[in-house]
Amino acid sequence: MIMKKWQGKNLSAKILFSSPGVAQQIWIENRTGAILFDTGDGTLRDLLTNRLDLRKLKGIVFTHGHFDHIGWLYSLLGYLRMIRRTEELLIIFPKGCNEAKLLLKTFVNHYRKSTPFRITAKEISPNETFQIGGMIIKSYKMVHCGSVKGPDGKEMILGEPPALGYRISYKNETIAISGDTGTDGDLKSLIKDADLAIIEATLAHSKKVPQEAIKRIHLAEDISREIGKMAKQYILIHKGKRKK
Repeated sequence: MIMKKWQGKNLSAKILFSSPGVAQQIWIENRTGAILFDTGDGTLRDLLTNRLDLRKLKGIVFTHGHFDHIGWLYSLLGYLRMIRRTEELLIIFPKGCNEAKLLLKTFVNHYRKSTPFRITAKEISPNETFQIGGMIIKSYKMVHCGSVKGPDGKEMILGEPPALGYRISYKNETIAISGDTGTDGDLKSLIKDADLAIIEATLAHSKKVPQEAIKRIHLAEDISREIGKMAKQYILIHKGKRKK
């Protein structure tokens, strides 16, 4: 997906890339700093290609621990170390997101003595509020199970990892990010009345898709559009393959 942009009065959003099973990374910025949501494949490339100022980066926030949302964290931290970043970096992830904990532990164990900036990691639960770069962020419970195709070709629902959506507010302007999610959870509360909603739409249409998949794995585009209307504006991302 080619980068999409949104510019409000006080907040801006850049969807650097979003494709299911590949990567997602979203850059949210105000006048004082920026937050990166998720670090899928190619995050560093996307940040540098789009000439984003990494000096503005105040924190990295993860929606969940699947590889297409977290896999490039180690490389990004390595780059920040290489360019001699000195400012503290906050890293926020859902409580129980073991992928984030293991990646951070590995990086810190290798480079603790030679990393010039402090990494502060925090696990959070739904309905927590925190602040990064003057932006107030509230977490919302999302439901996003994994799935694989079994020997018979049918989708098998895997376990339910911790997943969160986030509502970012700054000077009376709000952006909502769903992350990957089904319809279960607090999705509508997250989206309602936001100035911008960034919503996943992995499935082409809800027809002929098992309801369990819609509820617990991914949203379908027709459902995402209806939910998006609850916000003032919306952008659909994380779209899967579409038949022409």
